[in-house]
Amino acid sequence: MTWNMRKDVFVFLANYSKDPTVIDRLIVSAFIVLNKMTVRKNQLIQDTIIHKSKCDEYAALLKFISIIEEQKVDFTVEELIVLFEFVISPSDKTVNGAVYTPSDIREYIVRTSIDQLARPTNEILACDFTCGCGGFLLTIATIIQELSGNSLYNIYRDNIFGLDITEYSVHRSKLLLTLYALKNGEDLEFDFNISTGNALSFNWLEEIPIIRENEGFDLIAGNPPYVCSRHMNAETRSLVDNWSVCKSGHPDLYIPFFQIGYTYLNANGVMGLITVNTFIKSVNGRALRKFFSDEKIDLTIINFGGEQIFKGRNTYTCLCFLKKESIEHDQVKYFLTSRVNLVNLDGHTFQRFDYSQLNANSGWNLVNNIELFNFLKAVEKVGIPFEMLYKTKNGIATLLNDVYKFLPEKEDRKYYYFTTHQGSQKIEKAICRDIVNSNKLKTEVDLFEQKEKIIFPYKNENGGVVVISETEMKRSFPFTLEYLSNFKTELANRDKGKKMYPTWYAYGRRQSMDLYKYKLFFPHICDRPTFVLSSDPMLLFYNGIAVVSDSLSELKTLKCILESNLFYEYVKNATKDYSSGYISLSRNYIKNFGIINLSADQKAELIISDNPNTFINELYQTAFSINGNIHVDMNFLK
Repeated sequence: MTWNMRKDVFVFLANYSKDPTVIDRLIVSAFIVLNKMTVRKNQLIQDTIIHKSKCDEYAALLKFISIIEEQKVDFTVEELIVLFEFVISPSDKTVNGAVYTPSDIREYIVRTSIDQLARPTNEILACDFTCGCGGFLLTIATIIQELSGNSLYNIYRDNIFGLDITEYSVHRSKLLLTLYALKNGEDLEFDFNISTGNALSFNWLEEIPIIRENEGFDLIAGNPPYVCSRHMNAETRSLVDNWSVCKSGHPDLYIPFFQIGYTYLNANGVMGLITVNTFIKSVNGRALRKFFSDEKIDLTIINFGGEQIFKGRNTYTCLCFLKKESIEHDQVKYFLTSRVNLVNLDGHTFQRFDYSQLNANSGWNLVNNIELFNFLKAVEKVGIPFEMLYKTKNGIATLLNDVYKFLPEKEDRKYYYFTTHQGSQKIEKAICRDIVNSNKLKTEVDLFEQKEKIIFPYKNENGGVVVISETEMKRSFPFTLEYLSNFKTELANRDKGKKMYPTWYAYGRRQSMDLYKYKLFFPHICDRPTFVLSSDPMLLFYNGIAVVSDSLSELKTLKCILESNLFYEYVKNATKDYSSGYISLSRNYIKNFGIINLSADQKAELIISDNPNTFINELYQTAFSINGNIHVDMNFLK
């Protein structure tokens, strides 16, 4: 489904009211009018409809209807879901992770899951633990009705169950399901099994007798909340800690829902989710990967890679299907595809991996063909892992670069001069350092052409770097102190004003301030990585990453290896995907790359080689054969 209404509709809703009840009355009433529906028996909808006697509300309703009518689009049930999701408060979206799931995705998940169930469709007990405004519940109900021929009244009463943490979302789920039934000729009072509660602690077997009798659900489907750990409140963080899959890194809120769902499936049950795909490789997904492996879960992953399914959300997702009863308990089935190609998938498409082939601790290198999988394994067996040989550092973090960083317009023996919105500024040279944005570096020439200056209010003392005292600043760097004083308020508000700094002008973080070493710069995220070598130990950097070393020759050798087609092929398949073909070079994705052992002569030859790609391919191909007699076709690297 493509949303066809212009933003006028959303602007009207955003300005109309923040009260969920008032908003619901407007949306439901407009739906009833525009679909020419008559409601005689259902009290829920009758109590929601705006009548002419409500003068202000009725005037707003007429205006809202006219905006929709001007756009000449049908106000379908799917548009109703979109509007219900849109009017969820921004604060609730941040804390609870609510997001609209497109209808084609919901239908694929539900149909694929039901197809794997042996139980008669009319007997299925199905659930969405985080039902939001009811999109998945509606899809489950429509497909059960299609396959069983049962009435929606019976399906709502006997087959579907829902839970959400916000009461107004539960109410909207009931409104949605009721309106769908009314539109399809069932004007009745409905019995719903939709509750308000926290899925992290709600015990279905204790609370719902029929689920206990069924020993769990036959089908669980949904879209778990996307909330990073820093946005969780204290109660949520405490509840998340109760689940074993959340014992690594800083787990996002979607992670425990795999274990929660699996816990409440019955012996023949199936769970289908659309969720963030980062658990495949991330540190905070380590415990979850171990859970899958330890439980020998029959897991199918359809990965959308860098394609963004959710409009307006910078989120990378996959579909996951978990089965309890299966003859393939030791396998993960995987396929990287696009949304448009979902309809073409079948059982023969998937690449199958035994859990014994996968490394839960380091991350799963899941790819679409076994040849590429063998290549990745072979590379990781060569030499010594990158993380054992090299230190990587992130750039400095002032948390307010625009204050500290500048481009001199002129200089003399003692001072740099530049202009801000506050006028001309004069800064002592002795307190400044050179700095580059390593994300923007393409060649060594950029080290000079893109060099900037940064105020560095630190000094070396007792073998470390310490902040310069305000007394010394007044004595030795009065112009710098005067300049920084203009930004006291902004500097105090870093970290939302919650952190105490050694002095008010200290950097936000201490990272990478004492790197008096050679550096090999590269970006965090890029399409094809570039590596730029700096021989200036004093040079600072921000953004991006750098390998640091006391040996310039070692970094020259490493530069040749990392610029090779072999490394690029490895990292683009071992890393996290982003849109437009971009990849991440964070240390977690390159730490296992095998750095081949080279003699001094081989290093020297590599550095001066006219064709380093061929040289590196030959060295690694030989190492592949030695390390386990694995044959890897290297033609795709040329």
